[in-house]
Amino acid sequence: MKIPDRHHLLLLIILLLCPCLAGAQKKVTPVDNDPNKPEQPILHYYDKHGNQLKEPVLFLADLDTVTKVKSGPVYPLLDAVTVGVDFFDAIMKLAGQSYTSFSASGQLSLYNWILPTVEIGIGQADNTPDANNYRYRCKTSPFFKIGFDYNFLYKSTPDYQVGLGLRLGWSAFRYDITDITISSDYWDETNRFSLPTQSASVLWAEALLGIKVKIAGPISMGWSFRYHRRLHTRPGAQSNPWFVPGYGGNSSIGGTFSVFYTLPLARHRTATVTPDITTGTEGIPVPLQTEKRE
Repeated sequence: MKIPDRHHLLLLIILLLCPCLAGAQKKVTPVDNDPNKPEQPILHYYDKHGNQLKEPVLFLADLDTVTKVKSGPVYPLLDAVTVGVDFFDAIMKLAGQSYTSFSASGQLSLYNWILPTVEIGIGQADNTPDANNYRYRCKTSPFFKIGFDYNFLYKSTPDYQVGLGLRLGWSAFRYDITDITISSDYWDETNRFSLPTQSASVLWAEALLGIKVKIAGPISMGWSFRYHRRLHTRPGAQSNPWFVPGYGGNSSIGGTFSVFYTLPLARHRTATVTPDITTGTEGIPVPLQTEKRE
């Protein structure tokens, strides 16, 4: 038997070891080129306010790192001035009411939140009760009111307001009580007399619930329901006043129906938000843009 030489023996050993080396090689994962495979989500390392997160998140819109929401105003300090005219008593006069008042109001809007208000007007009355036993006449006299409204929609558009308010009112006036008739069935007599030129003054307080809505441009309309109560009365020399200008008669419930004109004092600033292209959610707000309110 012929013995192979050294080169042939080395070649034979290499051929025998090749399958073992091929099996011991590390498998390599092929590149994934599947076009239908969904895209991997992109992690966010900053929140909507630009602050760095402790850990990355997938959905930025569902995370807010602000621990306390501030409820401060969103409008300027001197926001607007509003003037108005009240027609409620004029309408009620047409419906048969025996007294009437006309008033004008001026209101300053602070942050569209607190609304200091002044009301000035005149009132008069001419009333004869059903028994026709006297006639009460109040000469046209002025009244004044001062107070404020609290707007619950102070973060919303100023075109719509819902609020509670307080007023302090005062009026000094003169009135006559004439044709006073007192009958006595026992004596079968009737006495007639008058109490002319009675002077009085009244201080009262009001609490109100009001609504105001925009009609067109700077024009708006408003309604209010009011509860008032006399705080101090300086009566006439011989009688107590039945009617008080700006207050009304003996009823403690009143109302107003007014038309307003609003003059803006400042430009309003509104923030716009850009969408996050990677997640389809809202991202970081862009710088505030300045726009003028109508």
